[in-house]
Amino acid sequence: MTKMRVGLVSAIVLCIGCGDSLGPINGRWAATGIELVGAAGNAELRLPCTHPVRLPRWTSFDGTGHIQFSGKVREYWYSYDFVFAGQLQNDTLAATMTFSVPSQPPSVRDYRMTPDGDSGLDRIFCLA
Repeated sequence: MTKMRVGLVSAIVLCIGCGDSLGPINGRWAATGIELVGAAGNAELRLPCTHPVRLPRWTSFDGTGHIQFSGKVREYWYSYDFVFAGQLQNDTLAATMTFSVPSQPPSVRDYRMTPDGDSGLDRIFCLA
């Protein structure tokens, strides 16, 4: 009987937690120099001349359309940390990225990403 109660309480808590979420990243959001792509529980962030950044499986929009995650960008010669914070506004993902490059002050960049946006990443030539 106790196991049944614990299972029932766990299921209720899980449903309540999932009810406040818009869910995982599905589709493609892009603006000049950035893409956020997700499908089937996998998502990655793409930036110019860097390796794609895989996002944790639990990365998702909350009930208010907010998303935030952090990671490490790996360029061909070095790597640096970033924080991505975004807010859905109708058909736009307004995002701010803060880059922490070693030996430099943090850099902040704003993006207005749309599902049909053009990142231009396919037209950028990078020295490897």
